[in-house]
Amino acid sequence: MNRWLRTLITFIRAQFLKDIKPDEETSLNFRVWITDIDLSIMNNAAMLSITEMGRIDLMIRTGFLTHVRRNRLYVPLASISAQFRRPLKRFQKFQLKTQLIYWDEKWIYISHRILREEKIIAVALAKCTVKKGTELIPFESIIHKLNWGMKPKNRPEMIDRFERGETLLLKTVKHE
Repeated sequence: MNRWLRTLITFIRAQFLKDIKPDEETSLNFRVWITDIDLSIMNNAAMLSITEMGRIDLMIRTGFLTHVRRNRLYVPLASISAQFRRPLKRFQKFQLKTQLIYWDEKWIYISHRILREEKIIAVALAKCTVKKGTELIPFESIIHKLNWGMKPKNRPEMIDRFERGETLLLKTVKHE
């Protein structure tokens, strides 16, 4: 299925699903389409595109997207780290689970798990921010404006490891 069509379907479907709290895990069901595969298995670009559907669904169902649009903000993806464990073959059904797991003054971290029959196919950790033009908008201010009443949890160790990996990658790329 074309990425744009899948995005449109995600937008429409999210309108009819129940609203959720920002730290709740969402779950979406998909099927591997012929346009998602290289030879016989779903390619990693298609899997990363699926994680985007999870972020869209989360933003709509929490009311965050309405706030973003109303205030002319945007939510760029700064980086994503993914591990692909098992293949998905054409026409197989699978599930995406998405959850906001941590934020600080600059970054929002969202975890994704792609599952088939309860087995992990792929996992990803996405790092986003909120901006208006070039100005960084602290996520905490959005939490306050939307009356979510959330406090950040303790920073998970995986965030520290993710950040160390990003730093190492940037240093390595700069020296080549």
